[in-house]
Amino acid sequence: METSLSDKRREQARKLLQQRFGYSDFRKGQWEVVDSILSGKNSIAVFPTGGGKSLCFQLPALVLPGTTIVISPLISLMKDQVDSLVEKGIAASFISSSLSDYEAEQRIRRMKEGRYKIVYIAPERFHSEAFAAALKNVTIPFIAVDEAHCISQWGHNFRPSYLKIRDLIQIVGNPVVAAFTATANEKVQKDMIELLGLSQCRLFISSFDRPNLEFRIEQPPCPDAYVLNYVKNHAQKSGIVYASTRKKVENLYFYLRNNGIRAAMYHAGLTAEQRNRQQNSYINGEARVIVATNAFGMGIDKSDVRYIIHYNMPISMESYYQEAGRAGRDGKSAVCILLKNSEDYRLNKFLINGNYPPVKAAENLFHRLRRRKASGIPKELLLGRGASGSAVRESALKKIIEYGYAEIRNGVVFPSEKEKFTLSQKDIDRHKKIELEKLDAMQRYFEEKNCLRAYILRYFNEEPKDVQCGHCSLCLRKAGLNNSDMMNRVLANIFGK
Repeated sequence: METSLSDKRREQARKLLQQRFGYSDFRKGQWEVVDSILSGKNSIAVFPTGGGKSLCFQLPALVLPGTTIVISPLISLMKDQVDSLVEKGIAASFISSSLSDYEAEQRIRRMKEGRYKIVYIAPERFHSEAFAAALKNVTIPFIAVDEAHCISQWGHNFRPSYLKIRDLIQIVGNPVVAAFTATANEKVQKDMIELLGLSQCRLFISSFDRPNLEFRIEQPPCPDAYVLNYVKNHAQKSGIVYASTRKKVENLYFYLRNNGIRAAMYHAGLTAEQRNRQQNSYINGEARVIVATNAFGMGIDKSDVRYIIHYNMPISMESYYQEAGRAGRDGKSAVCILLKNSEDYRLNKFLINGNYPPVKAAENLFHRLRRRKASGIPKELLLGRGASGSAVRESALKKIIEYGYAEIRNGVVFPSEKEKFTLSQKDIDRHKKIELEKLDAMQRYFEEKNCLRAYILRYFNEEPKDVQCGHCSLCLRKAGLNNSDMMNRVLANIFGK
């Protein structure tokens, strides 16, 4: 009987692949993950950016009965994916701190009534006992954990709220669980298995190698002019230029526009309307290049990005590879260029140190919020912008939100249901140390002498097939190609000449 049911579900999945998602066949590795989930097996999938992870949990959700819960750390990504599903005629919604209490309650009610097939949930919700209790009344056959590396202190975006997921799994009756990430080395993979309680699971690890991507490090005397010339020379191709700060994004954006480039820009300081307008102009091809912070890119369905330029040094190899991996998702040749600036390492180290305030500052904010309880405190009032110590308070606020002691709703900060503050200075120092180690590994990428691709693969615990790939800037220079030859080769890869 079970085998018959599995066969029916497999047949249904293949039909839905065409009917709802418009694909005639699965990408490499996708079907194995989908089949594992439909067979009732807990699964972990480590696929590179562009490998089609979302389909691996969205498709089983349509086949399985009840409501599938998708845990995602990014509110903007949740909304984008839900909008895309709704356009496909799939009943989907999301629940996050961006909603009013009334709207969140309405969506929870509809979820209880079984009106959604897929519900995206921010992990911070699991700190609410009332929310966890509400999920007990929902038929949940499957939980998908997106960006699952966030559960590990060794991951590049550790989110303490992810540690509550294991409790959620037990509360809703231990359904099938699948965890997905694009960037997880062996340490992170082990943490995902242990901390999610998936000792019995199937592990699907795709190669981190993207043969169609050419990796380059450049150190031009004038980075702005380099970016302008590159964009002009590739005017008919889509590209992304990543910069580390909002100010730098805006400066580059206006520099390109003033020099005749139809560019777009994206950062978290823009209004939602501005972000949507800029993003849509790039997705639709009105703008051929977008200048952005790392806030841009998650869940963006644009497969023909031909080049990505990192104007600044990312804080980790995981961040870099995830962002660079947004190039060439159609399988065709693309170029990933990282610009070297001696100041970037120092700036990143400064930012990391600033992101880990004295634990006492975080504890003081927590107790201040607890005294106000349900009324909360407006964020601007809590931070006292411009006043002495406001930068430390802002960093402390980020930390208490990360660790589930507070949440922001409509510009007001509220305490969570936690009654005691248990975060220690030892915890803060340990997490900072891990980030600094990752930054050092990023710096060593700049210092690599042999092969950039080989360095990336070894970082992710994958032994490269060749000592030299013959396709990165180091290998090309070793082959005796000068900058002009390299540019001609790049152009040939892109334009097929």
